[in-house]
Amino acid sequence: MIEMLPAETGAGTKKRTYEWTVRRATTIAMTCASLLFGLVSCTTPFDMSGERITPLGPEWGVVIGSVLVQPEKDASGMDATGRDASGPGSSYEFNIVRIQPGDPDGESPYAKQYRLNAKAGEERMFISRLRSGQFLIRSFHEEGMTGLGGELDLVFACMAGEIRYIGRVLVEIPARISKGKGYRFTVENAREPTLEQLSRQHADLTKDVVDKPMQARERPAP
Repeated sequence: MIEMLPAETGAGTKKRTYEWTVRRATTIAMTCASLLFGLVSCTTPFDMSGERITPLGPEWGVVIGSVLVQPEKDASGMDATGRDASGPGSSYEFNIVRIQPGDPDGESPYAKQYRLNAKAGEERMFISRLRSGQFLIRSFHEEGMTGLGGELDLVFACMAGEIRYIGRVLVEIPARISKGKGYRFTVENAREPTLEQLSRQHADLTKDVVDKPMQARERPAP
């Protein structure tokens, strides 16, 4: 004898399957969101000027410097993104990482990652207490946009027990981007105004500062 299942049983099966699918999709979405949050939360703010910086120790040093993103404007007053250059500036993020001899690009999941945010046209000064070692200012990009930004490949060292001035990174973005990179950058010496500004909150850390400017990393020829 063939037993016939009630019609509502099939409907119930479809409903349970649908609910399971929704729960599974929700779980996957929440997991992805958690992973993304974890990646963001693992990136430490590079500027510590708003914090109380503890005294230097046998493993720690301090670096001082600044970044400035300067978009140029054309005859119409517009910058490279088509915005009014006299209006509110865009925000940029600089990516900084601690590097090791076996990990020269800081790509290891254990490499300490930092971020530094700056508004266009406004110099962003920083003071950072770091472990002794080598660091790489890897790249910068405009927040909320794709394509505007690129590599910087600037290296600097932090030495235990020392306070170092590492310079100002000036990034200039031409009003009209043609061939090649859509930006150019230089490292400048703005030591005096930088130390004067930071000394208002960290007077003890702006004395006996050693000049050790960051350098463009040399890569072997292909």
